Amino acid sequence: MLKFVYLYWILFNDIAMRYLLILFFLCTGCYFGFAQHTAYTTYSYSEFVAMMQQEQDSVFYLKNALIDYNPETDSERFKDVFGTNTGLISDSRGKIVIDKVVELENVQFLAYPYSNDNGSWINGVLKDIHFKKDVNFTETNSLHISSCIFDGQFMFYEELYNEEDLDVYTTSSMLIQNSTFNQFFLFKNRLKNNRTDMVNLVNNVMDTHREKNNLVIEIYNTGSVIISGNTLKTEGAIQLNFESESVDFLIKGNDFISKSAQLTFEKIDTRVNITENTFSAPVKFYTEKLDSKDQIDWNQFENHLIAAQSYYNFARSIASSNRKNLTERYLDSIRYYNKSIFVNEIGLKGMFYDYYRSRYDIETANEVYMELKDFETKRMQIRYQKDPSFKRFFTWKVNQFLKVFSSYGTEPARAIIVSLYVIMIFAFIYLFFPNTWDVHGKKRIMDRYTFFFTYMNKEAGMHEVYLANKQEFFLEFQDFKLLLEKNGTKVPRFFMVTALPLYNWAISGTKLSARILKKLDFMKGRWQDLPKKKKRWKTWLVILVFIIAIAYDIFIKILNALMLSINTFTTLGFGEIPIKGLPRYLAIVQGFIGWFMLTIFSVSLISQLLN
Repeated sequence: MLKFVYLYWILFNDIAMRYLLILFFLCTGCYFGFAQHTAYTTYSYSEFVAMMQQEQDSVFYLKNALIDYNPETDSERFKDVFGTNTGLISDSRGKIVIDKVVELENVQFLAYPYSNDNGSWINGVLKDIHFKKDVNFTETNSLHISSCIFDGQFMFYEELYNEEDLDVYTTSSMLIQNSTFNQFFLFKNRLKNNRTDMVNLVNNVMDTHREKNNLVIEIYNTGSVIISGNTLKTEGAIQLNFESESVDFLIKGNDFISKSAQLTFEKIDTRVNITENTFSAPVKFYTEKLDSKDQIDWNQFENHLIAAQSYYNFARSIASSNRKNLTERYLDSIRYYNKSIFVNEIGLKGMFYDYYRSRYDIETANEVYMELKDFETKRMQIRYQKDPSFKRFFTWKVNQFLKVFSSYGTEPARAIIVSLYVIMIFAFIYLFFPNTWDVHGKKRIMDRYTFFFTYMNKEAGMHEVYLANKQEFFLEFQDFKLLLEKNGTKVPRFFMVTALPLYNWAISGTKLSARILKKLDFMKGRWQDLPKKKKRWKTWLVILVFIIAIAYDIFIKILNALMLSINTFTTLGFGEIPIKGLPRYLAIVQGFIGWFMLTIFSVSLISQLLN
């Protein structure tokens, strides 16, 4: 038994020792492996440029190097004012020419910003260099370029750089300004574990010419991003992808000229400023949310905004051979027919609508709402065409009417204008039909001719002809006058005192008109008996008076038709419909239209007041 225990103890200790030795060597190897830092070789900016110029091979390759600004050897060429626009950035005169491919891996360009009365400066800038071949940067975390020309492709890719390898202090930033890029442009700053202080792309021209040459900018985990005053032009696609925490994005005053554009933000607690840009193509847009602290101009996206995730999910389901004009097909039909895509697209517009409302920008919110409702109306049309029914037809047409009448309830004033047009149209119809509000009706103008014929062929004055035509009017009050004369002494004086002024008031309008006509009477006899000299000017005068009278009659007739139309439209009610013929039935239709339109106007007005 003791032997067995002894053998077991020896065996156990032998295995334990083996594991202990293995663990010891692993820990030692890891310690020395992780404790070892990258060995950097340091060059001044002048030395670096000289090395590129003197390279005999067609490719200049440099790895693990620090390019440090030396104030004693580096001239003014390697310093610049931050953010200035130097104008002729494509002019190669006075520039250093590098006619070879440049490959740089883990090469850090140390820069030292400072400020004085003349502005913000940076010591340590690659400036005034004309690169005729490809230039590739890999794992570079500090780079400043100004007034350079890149004829070949420009590729910047950073993902694994570890800033703890550097023992020197430098600004961790990217600045590319006033430079021209004539081929493929790729800028990917995709650090996950470290952070770049800032990335600035300012006043550059990126024109790739070719259809397959895309412009790609991806920036992750950066303190601030400024992309401003650039012209990005390509026959291919422009892709801008950003992801970071607690960062400011400023994308302002850029011209994006391409067949396709993409703008995505994977953000947590970020501030986005996208203003004063122009996009020549529809923009595929994605962000998790928009906050009131963001600032985005809606009018930048005049060529449509597309939900990026929906578009790319659909594109992946399409064979590559069938993707020709996919964006146009997506905009024209696919996003309306596919329900899930429609929901995502209208959700994107709804997010912008809520965003502008949160900023109390009601004018822009209404513009977004208009586009959202247009999008919805188009979907209604397609659903009706696919499966016709009265309900779908009615819903579609009501939406179309709401757009014309009140811009989907966002413009109550427009509803008033449309209502006035409706009132005028019906008033024009009523003008040609008799109604009980117009006493003379169609005879009004004929009665006017009769009056002037009688006046010009009688010795009586104009006022006498007028009173003769008003005999029927006076007869209506004659019985009342006779009653007063008969009972003047048979009733209390109170009744006579009050009744006589009432009679005089009733006929006062007619008598006043007669007095005025008597004062204005110029014929003084029959027209045919007038002397030749007087006949000429009195003829013109009587024609003038006739035209004025006709104009007055037409005005009264138009006013009657207009009042009838307003009364009908506003559904005030008038008992028996005071018009005959077809317009009698049109009045009923107008009453319904008025009720419907005034209801919508009320809802639109209340909606705007609540907003």
